[in-house]
Amino acid sequence: MNIKRKNSFMLCFIALSFSAIAIISSFNTLEITKSACIENNKKPNIEKDFLAINWSVSCE
Repeated sequence: MNIKRKNSFMLCFIALSFSAIAIISSFNTLEITKSACIENNKKPNIEKDFLAINWSVSCE
């Protein structure tokens, strides 16, 4: 049972790590896109959902 518990722990750790990396990467891309709008002298219009996973940016 000890091996089964270790495998479960490792699986949860890998899943949480992957989720954290995906959220951080998405947020970083959102910031880069927003900066690109500002550099082009436009105002970014940002629509985002929980934790910036689902987002869209339009430059006006």
